[in-house]
Amino acid sequence: MPTRRQFLEKIAAVGGFSAAYASMRALGMMGESAGSGAPLRVATAAPGTRVAILGAGMAGLVSAWELRQAGYQVTVLEARDRVGGRNWTVRRGTRIEMTDGTVQTCHYAKNQYFNAGPARLPSHHQAVLGYCRRFGVALETEVNLCRSAFVLAEKVHGGKPLRLSQAMSDTRGYVTELLTKAINRGRLDDQLSLDDRDRMVAFLRVYGDLNRDGEYRGSTRAGYKITPGAADRKGVALDPLSMHELLDVDLWIAVLFDEFVDWHATMLQPVGGMDRIPNAFETRLGTVIKRAQAVQSIHHTARGVRIVHRDTHTGVLHNLDADYAICTLPFNILAGIESDFSDPVKTALQRIKYDHSLKIAFEAPRFWEDQHIYGGISYVKNDTGLVWYPSYGFHAPRGIVLGAYANGEAAKRLGALPLAARIAAARASVEQVHPGCSQWLEHGLNVTWAKIPYSLGPWVLPWDDAEGNTEEDFKLLNQPAGRVYFASANLSQMPGWQEGAVVSAQRVVEMLAARSHSAST
Repeated sequence: MPTRRQFLEKIAAVGGFSAAYASMRALGMMGESAGSGAPLRVATAAPGTRVAILGAGMAGLVSAWELRQAGYQVTVLEARDRVGGRNWTVRRGTRIEMTDGTVQTCHYAKNQYFNAGPARLPSHHQAVLGYCRRFGVALETEVNLCRSAFVLAEKVHGGKPLRLSQAMSDTRGYVTELLTKAINRGRLDDQLSLDDRDRMVAFLRVYGDLNRDGEYRGSTRAGYKITPGAADRKGVALDPLSMHELLDVDLWIAVLFDEFVDWHATMLQPVGGMDRIPNAFETRLGTVIKRAQAVQSIHHTARGVRIVHRDTHTGVLHNLDADYAICTLPFNILAGIESDFSDPVKTALQRIKYDHSLKIAFEAPRFWEDQHIYGGISYVKNDTGLVWYPSYGFHAPRGIVLGAYANGEAAKRLGALPLAARIAAARASVEQVHPGCSQWLEHGLNVTWAKIPYSLGPWVLPWDDAEGNTEEDFKLLNQPAGRVYFASANLSQMPGWQEGAVVSAQRVVEMLAARSHSAST
């Protein structure tokens, strides 16, 4: 029987490292987020106090906004020609250049897009949602669960696509039948009073849709083999699967995925793409952000820090002097930048290992809606992981469907294939779930995060990972290195989530501002 660790590994394979962290919290293994949507209160700056912020991802943008609100002189250096970091929405005209030399150009129809990085906002991630509220970023429902979607497992349902509604309803039915039998046989008499026993049995009959004998014999909740219609046409429920099939571990993620707190309905997404959030920051920060400026070195001076940065278009080097710096660059990128950090900090940066993650998306006519699927995810048992349907533009002629969202070792294997083979694997997965429909898939695009310049990975492996990431390094990097502070989702309890980047940045801003205020009084 799978251990709790094995189950978490399977969760991570589908939802990434952030999914595993959410699962750990749901299992009582970690604390809850302390994020708040309330405006941050920051100690005001002494006149002329300058802060250099390295990176215009979510952590860098939040840092810049909050410090500027408190009166600090802020400059943001971003190596890319866009803001957002891993918050990246691919749409018509986007160029995807990867370190393996491949270049892709997006040819989607106007108004079509896919979020190559984060694609959903949990309703309890109030820190990032607070900025959406304050900046007027319009949100809509992200349909994370559609029970009409499918799960595909080799040993279940003859290997054919199985509706999530049937997997969930049949599982609940059999579990409640077993519990009802245990109660009726007196197995729980020491746990339940006579009155509670009767009430529990009555509840279970409704909860599992059991018959009068307390048995599960199928339910219309699972779906119909004959749908109800006009006149005397009555609906007939699907024949239930066997309990043996439903105990297959490959079904667990599909059945339980939305039970974990970070996937509870209602989930949200910005109207028009996830990059609406960083773009809202950029609109307000304006010329504070310097794009196409790659950091070359970080050194302390007698009065602060000096950042040498290179214009990636002209090659010209520039110096930026500041009193403090907030570094939000990925650790594996920062490890290759010249600095005067202490040896322990340099060692920590050098040994941190990143996970793997990739997505592959296609444009297509909305064939999935003909199969009653509006948003949500179908799960497949191969390296592509899933088929993910859009939560916007219902009944429009076309939409963007993900044929792969792979994480961990699956993403590592898939990402090692040639680009054409990666896209072909995603196309084959869609065909498995929707036989005959892969012919409609067009404009396949892949983002493999380990190969994206200035990222080289999605999020770090767990801090207690056997490959070298340690709790000691986590604690060390959560403290300043002289006048340089580090902010990142990886330095929170929510790596991979924008909420983690936001609360890490807010914490660092408060620390830096308190120090600066104290030094000036």
